[in-house]
Amino acid sequence: MDFIIGLPPSEGCGSIIVVVDRFSKYATFIPTPKDCTAEQAAGLFLKHVVKYWGVPGNIVSDRDPRFTGKFWTDLFKLLGSHLSFSTSMHPQTDGQSERVNSLLEAY
Repeated sequence: MDFIIGLPPSEGCGSIIVVVDRFSKYATFIPTPKDCTAEQAAGLFLKHVVKYWGVPGNIVSDRDPRFTGKFWTDLFKLLGSHLSFSTSMHPQTDGQSERVNSLLEAY
């Protein structure tokens, strides 16, 4: 799971949350406001991912402060999901999201 930021604003949204299923490679793109908070991101994640696919057993994300904060980690602890973070300066840990990001940014 990752954020794409710095996009041209469209309908009040300036970034995208990218969620990629590691098994099926299915990607979900969630438009978000440029200044999206952890609480907003969690609400969007529940609405667009958990609602349709259920609670994931394991989530790998980058070390964005929205994902490493207490709110986000406590939420996934309550949901019973394991939250893993990619290694600093080694984005290949979350390679599927990074690959999808590069394809979307090129478009």
